[in-house]
Amino acid sequence: MDTLKSEKESLEKEISNLEEEVASAKSQLSSSSTASNSSNSSSSNSTSTISSGNNDFANCTELRTVYPNGVASSHPAYTSKMDRDKDGYACER
Repeated sequence: MDTLKSEKESLEKEISNLEEEVASAKSQLSSSSTASNSSNSSSSNSTSTISSGNNDFANCTELRTVYPNGVASSHPAYTSKMDRDKDGYACER
């Protein structure tokens, strides 16, 4: 029973950390989006845009703006084309 309790606490901490990461990434994305929109309006022709709630990224550079450490194959943003070494983790550093 203590093992389950310990595991539950560990998972709750991990969830909390992940929620903080998401909030931070959203904040960074929002501020970088605002900055890029005001500084360069000619980039609206770009074919690779990130829209909120969308996990489709054109490349690892875009993916890392939201997920700096890459994503696992179970993550909605994972695509095999971004997993060079085929280890089930895309865009890792």
